[in-house]
Amino acid sequence: MALKPRYVVGEAWSIARTGARQTILAIGLIALSLYVPGLFALVSKNLGRLSAGPDRIVTSDAALARFRRAYPELGAALADLKEAPFPPSLEIRLRPSAPSGSGSALAASARKIPGVESAESEEETGRRFTDALRIVRGAGLLLGGVLVLAAVLSVASAIRLALDLHREEIEIMRLMGATETAVRAPFWLNATAEGLLGGAIALGLLFGTFRLGLMLLARSPHPVLSVFWGTFFDWKGMVIVPLLGAAAGLLGSVLSLGRK
Repeated sequence: MALKPRYVVGEAWSIARTGARQTILAIGLIALSLYVPGLFALVSKNLGRLSAGPDRIVTSDAALARFRRAYPELGAALADLKEAPFPPSLEIRLRPSAPSGSGSALAASARKIPGVESAESEEETGRRFTDALRIVRGAGLLLGGVLVLAAVLSVASAIRLALDLHREEIEIMRLMGATETAVRAPFWLNATAEGLLGGAIALGLLFGTFRLGLMLLARSPHPVLSVFWGTFFDWKGMVIVPLLGAAAGLLGSVLSLGRK
């Protein structure tokens, strides 16, 4: 029996309808398994912006504008000043491979340069920040791994139930000469579609959460939370989320069908 796309799609839809409750549960678990670590990834992406970037000169006006964005309730008090109260500064970011103590040594050397009023090193603060960023990413990966495993098992359970419901039909197909690929393809497609839909829902929830956060910060600006919630995923990140869901669904079906 030849493998026809129309047949595969029709059978996949039939499988989804006969086990509607399990299908909805699997989609929901996949969405949850990608949404939670997605939040960690979104926060770490925004935090990563603080630890990366080129060296730059910050003018007095730019420093004042930054202060007003970070502290809007205090920035209004500086509106009547004729001159910006912040002197120009040079921000230098060390490479990740820089030896320990490089920041302090660089600041000490800068203080000896004529015209430099002060030079401060935030190397230790940056190191702690980098460690905290690693913890956030690691927690997201660990939690995401546990939830994805639960989603894969849920898909596998739904596929096993679908196999039991379609057992007679499968036996008839095999008697008619259908290949194992023709028998299993609808289940693969069904599980992959479940995962893809779950990933799309997770992406939608992440974007909705991001937009809600922006709205709340616009009403009540916060100097710290504004840093954590500045940008959303780029197009590559948005594509990866549904694809991860599809991969989880396909893996669940492969694991389930491998036992039959």
